[in-house]
Amino acid sequence: MAISSIALTQSNEGTRFHLAFLEHIDIGRNNMVVMITSKYNTTGTVEMPLLGWKQSFSVIANQVTIVTLPKTAETLGSEMMSSNGISISSEKNISVYMHQYYNQRSEASIVLPDDALGTEYYAIAYKTYQRSGIVYPSECVIVGVKEDTEIEITLSDRTKGGRNKGDKINIILGPGQTYQIQMQLANSEITGTNIKGNKPFALFAGNTWTPMPDPCEARDNLLEQMYPISTWGKEFISVLSAQVTYDVFRILASEDETTINIQGNTKDTYKLNKGQFIEYQKGESTYISSNKPIAVAQYNVGGQCGGNPSRLGDPSMVLLNSIEQIRDTVTLYNSNFQQITENYLNVVALSTDIAKVTLDGTPLGNIPGVIGTVSGNSKYSFARIKVNAGSHTLISNGCGMSVTAYGYGNAESYAYNGGASFKPINASPLPEGGCLNDSILFDVGLSLPRFSLFWHFGNADSTRMNIVKRSFNTLGPQPVLLAINDQCLKKLDTIRGTINITIPGTLSVPGSVLICENDTLSLIVDDKKSENYQWTGPNNFFSIEKNPSLLKANPTFSGNYSVVGILDGCPTLPSVTKATVKANPKPNLGADALICPDEPTFNLKLQAGFFSKYLWQDNSSLPYFQVQEEDTYTVSVWDEWGCFGVDTIILARKCPTKIYAPTAFSPNKDGINDLFFLYGDDILSFDLKIADRWGNIVFKTNNFQDGWNGQYMGIDLDPGIFVWMATIEGYRRNGKTFIETKSGTVALIR
Repeated sequence: MAISSIALTQSNEGTRFHLAFLEHIDIGRNNMVVMITSKYNTTGTVEMPLLGWKQSFSVIANQVTIVTLPKTAETLGSEMMSSNGISISSEKNISVYMHQYYNQRSEASIVLPDDALGTEYYAIAYKTYQRSGIVYPSECVIVGVKEDTEIEITLSDRTKGGRNKGDKINIILGPGQTYQIQMQLANSEITGTNIKGNKPFALFAGNTWTPMPDPCEARDNLLEQMYPISTWGKEFISVLSAQVTYDVFRILASEDETTINIQGNTKDTYKLNKGQFIEYQKGESTYISSNKPIAVAQYNVGGQCGGNPSRLGDPSMVLLNSIEQIRDTVTLYNSNFQQITENYLNVVALSTDIAKVTLDGTPLGNIPGVIGTVSGNSKYSFARIKVNAGSHTLISNGCGMSVTAYGYGNAESYAYNGGASFKPINASPLPEGGCLNDSILFDVGLSLPRFSLFWHFGNADSTRMNIVKRSFNTLGPQPVLLAINDQCLKKLDTIRGTINITIPGTLSVPGSVLICENDTLSLIVDDKKSENYQWTGPNNFFSIEKNPSLLKANPTFSGNYSVVGILDGCPTLPSVTKATVKANPKPNLGADALICPDEPTFNLKLQAGFFSKYLWQDNSSLPYFQVQEEDTYTVSVWDEWGCFGVDTIILARKCPTKIYAPTAFSPNKDGINDLFFLYGDDILSFDLKIADRWGNIVFKTNNFQDGWNGQYMGIDLDPGIFVWMATIEGYRRNGKTFIETKSGTVALIR
């Protein structure tokens, strides 16, 4: 029975995360940490796999563990691949936040789990700042999550690499790889840059250093993880930050003909096309609505510019969550890094629910702070609460909430989204289809009591169950209607669509593949219809790639690889490729050795074994090689399947040492036997002494080339018998060295 389903719910909790830090104004000096919290006691690892850095962590339920990253975690430069991507994995669900700080310049962000990532984003940050001729760019960094992720980037402005607005960049990223883009000119914008891929990836955006707003003298770095377009919403609540008279906002549209209404004490209306944004300032809480999905960014301003009586604060940025993305439990961490002295939470909930929210077990109404009704929509309320640094848990016993965490210091601030749901509310919740007469599971991941669903499948077939199974006995498109009633927000969404019912087909794959050890095993499907694929094979192999590649194959990779294609939710019949990985031949020339080609009986043939083809270092192709001298010898061999092997042997000349001593010499200067030498071959060192019959040393040398001329201190000695003694270092026949003393007599004749 084939089962098709789709799940929509997702939060900022998960067990797998990918992230990267942007370039900071204080390059190489800034500090980078991740803050990890969980509802559970759990363990995990933080690592930069491509740089070989890894650190384990443990976290206690409802507490926060902080892991400091090395300086190599900072992404540098524009339009180049880097290997500093960070991955975090855990045994149980965790929430992750990131903080980058140095010298009164810091910023923080929520980190989305891999399951909440998407395939299309717009970057949102602030404009590039220039001061004293130095440009501090608006920037974003893309983080690879899956192998061979094809990314297309459509630029919003001119980059440091010389690319212009509207230009496209196409790259391929793998896990741990990053690609940063920085704008080139003053006032240029990363905001509006569109990035899409064929697989999910992560995107972070911000600024190395920027004022907020310009020309305010308060400047800071910005950092925020971007949300996939599929999670953008149509309703938002903005809450004025603590201790300031106004905040700066940006709203960006994902589709053409987007109408935006900002309702506070007055109503402002804007119309945008995709990739366009508006910027405005507000000093009150507002209700923001649109007819199409939008993203809303809120910016804290510098303390001296925003009316903060203590003059604390600096620019920071946070993406707001839509009302649709509220959740019931949030555990977060208010930071005290980099001289943060005041910490706050902004909480948004239904007005009927705000009293049902607790902070660390205490109802919000019992905590000093500001609780008010949203100016533009009394259906919603907010709480603005000052808190201590550290871990905090908020629980809603009503429909849920969204939370923003932020803090101020002297010329310092940070802000990040404290946690929310990240369900793809702009994606169709209907499965694409299924197989004829197979059971299809309809599950959008929304549960009672908040959500009630109504399904209608045509004719009289309808149900109010949240999870439904249906089978269809007719091929082709089948109508489906889904009504979702959000009983918290009092919203009814109706989705009409069709699912396509098909019969299982087959895929065309090679029946067999034979490769050699260490080659790449490429699994290939000749198919243009299926939309998804699932491969299985030996060693628990699994892949959703259409044509996966297994690098450095070995004989254990041999076996049957089965693939199923999925078209409109209907799997094809399995198709099998039998893969055979042949071990490479292993020629054996033996161990490195010593030889003595000078010996008359020397005769050495190198033989590697029995193979189909041979190639020696001199391009000869006989099964053997006749050695003539010392050298390095290499043979390449091929077997009957064309698999290749190679071996090398080093043969060094080491003949046994030989010594010859004449018994007489005649130093009469006739050019014949005028000097007494020791003669020999393969002598490493020697020390020669010659004595008269009374034992007096008349000559000595340690230079093999020096001979005795029959004199002592320049005076000819009388004829007679002299004794020589030589300490010699040389080689034995087995190649080992020796030191021994030899002696003899020599007659001096005149």
